[in-house]
Amino acid sequence: MIRLDSFLLASYIRSYRYFAPVGSMLIAMMLLYSYKPNPVMDSYAVTSAFLFVGGAWLSFSFLNHAGAVLEQLSVIHAGSMRKYAASQMLALLAVIVFLSAFFLLYPVVMNMFAETVSARQWLIASSGHLALGMLGAGISYFLQAAYIRNISRATAILLIIVILSIGVRQIAAKLPEGLSWIRWAFPPVAEMIDTLMRSDTALLTGVWGVIGYTYLYAFALAAAYWIFSAYRDART
Repeated sequence: MIRLDSFLLASYIRSYRYFAPVGSMLIAMMLLYSYKPNPVMDSYAVTSAFLFVGGAWLSFSFLNHAGAVLEQLSVIHAGSMRKYAASQMLALLAVIVFLSAFFLLYPVVMNMFAETVSARQWLIASSGHLALGMLGAGISYFLQAAYIRNISRATAILLIIVILSIGVRQIAAKLPEGLSWIRWAFPPVAEMIDTLMRSDTALLTGVWGVIGYTYLYAFALAAAYWIFSAYRDART
């Protein structure tokens, strides 16, 4: 499976489709840190949002970069569609981990913060970045050509999900009180960003509750994708 992961990543890199999402994330980060010093957790909250949006875009392009022939060969090499789906997710996880580490370490190495990052801040920030990166990847699983043939429609759906996930707190605030729960039905991006911003003073139980729910949401998407992958054939 590791060989297949490496093959899929190499194929994606050769396609140059990673350039736009990765480049956009780097530009956004450079603009954020164009002035210093910066508050630690507020900055990490913003870069975690960058990782969610960029991770969703990157995953969408990764899952759609392989043509029908390459997918058929990959499935044959993997031995089953589920193993192929697992390889896709592991390859994306490796990219998300790398990007998370970069977003976390860059401001420290470049001395962009007004204070030293504490162990508590490191743990919360790293968990939050990885969770939102995985969540971004998760919302792209069912938007690949194998499920939605029309790429323009899939792109529109992805944009709608991303926008609603970030703005759902404001939307829910305008709804009747009985419908305020609806914000938890969407990917908890807004909740995570708000939690990271307040994490220095908030109770740890609340902070880890939101982080745990975000991981649970991401794992649920991954599990659903892995299960449903057994019920489809390779594209023809």
